[in-house]
Amino acid sequence: YNVHVEAGAKIVDFAGFLMPVQYTSILEEHEAVRTKAGLFDVSHMGEFTVKGPDAAKYLASMIPTDMNKLEKQKGMYSCFCFESGGVIDDLFIFMIDSDSYYLVVNAGTLEKDFKWMEEHLIEGVELKNVSDSTAKIDIQGPKSKDIMNELFSSPEFKNIERFFFCFDSYKGNEVIISNTGYTGESGYELFIEAGKAENLWKDLMKAGEKYGMKPAGLGARDTLRLESCYSLYGHEINEEINPVEAGLSWLISSKEKYIGREFLTSLKEKGAGRKQVCIEMTEKGIPREHYEIYSGDKKIGYLTSGA
Repeated sequence: YNVHVEAGAKIVDFAGFLMPVQYTSILEEHEAVRTKAGLFDVSHMGEFTVKGPDAAKYLASMIPTDMNKLEKQKGMYSCFCFESGGVIDDLFIFMIDSDSYYLVVNAGTLEKDFKWMEEHLIEGVELKNVSDSTAKIDIQGPKSKDIMNELFSSPEFKNIERFFFCFDSYKGNEVIISNTGYTGESGYELFIEAGKAENLWKDLMKAGEKYGMKPAGLGARDTLRLESCYSLYGHEINEEINPVEAGLSWLISSKEKYIGREFLTSLKEKGAGRKQVCIEMTEKGIPREHYEIYSGDKKIGYLTSGA
């Protein structure tokens, strides 16, 4: 918190956390990520561990996505859904090995997600919430690898491919580094013990100085994901918007018995009654969330996100 305040961050309340929304300007930080690099503190995100001989079986019963897409030290995007198809949350699942998985969920739905998972827990599986002891720092942009090379030099990191992750160390502390992100640029997500995050942030910022890296806040994170057509929970997906309506029908690929399978597979085959599209203003004006969309005099939809 103090590091962000010292950097001139405008602090806002977000999901119960005090978060930097911007440091200089959203446009400047957005541009830095697109052309050089940006550093995000997203330690508000939630992290769960799922371990045990039936961990894969348990997760397969919870998500509509084929678990065979995973392999050791690879991650994938998926979601939790109700029987009715509504999305409880979207998440990333990282496979450490066949009986150990690491989940990253949204901060605003953390308690809801954990309760949902607890309610459906099976024998032979241990579920743990490690969010409070975990910090998450994202470095995104075309110069990300150059900056990361200043701090990490292990063969595992050097060869890490998109959607894969590795274990490395930072000053004797274990770090999970995944080649993933939420901006549409190449980059990395770093998970480290919470008490070590401040020093890691400072060292990354120092290493990024010569590459033009800037700290980036929630504002740029939102415009970057919006420009890349990435869904944000509570906007493009929620308990009333299912994956097919949200253009995420590719997430429905599992042949296993999972929560919501009957509804979701039927919807994927037949199609939904509504769908999400991108729109662009052709005149001056800013499209905002909840604005209604008309074709002539007929209301045909509403905005889920805009900027």
